[in-house]
Amino acid sequence: MACLGDLIMFFSPKTKTFFDPEYNKGNIPADAVEITADERAALLKGESEGKQITIDVNGYPILQDQPPSTPKEIEAAKKAIVQRHMDEAARALGYDDIKSAVTYAEEPAVPKFQAEGRAFRAWRSLVWAACYAILDDVNAGNRGVPTDAELIAELPELVLPD
Repeated sequence: MACLGDLIMFFSPKTKTFFDPEYNKGNIPADAVEITADERAALLKGESEGKQITIDVNGYPILQDQPPSTPKEIEAAKKAIVQRHMDEAARALGYDDIKSAVTYAEEPAVPKFQAEGRAFRAWRSLVWAACYAILDDVNAGNRGVPTDAELIAELPELVLPD
């Protein structure tokens, strides 16, 4: 009886897709190369751990480190983290997101909501100012890229009215 590692699989360098001859009968691209099921499993495990599946000079799949992110990609990712952080804080108090919370800042009908709206608006400004200062330091080479948790920890805290 053959073990799993002995099973033949295929990998197409053109489509960067794995093919199982049992399921893909007659639909395996001509450029596909043979690999074992164990090799496929190792490649997928490496990919799940942050590696990238690329192709060697012979068309065989190999694992490589992900290429470094560009400064613009880093900045976009960090801004998305900050936005999510603010939206989550607003949702925790029942607002749809930070934008929704801020709309109450000039609405006097319910003083509690107005006070919270003003607090969220001020906090949002302070958070973005801190975020941009951190990103400027990163882009200037004055510091390394903070992890998402480090970035959030460096941001001002939300101070709500009593």
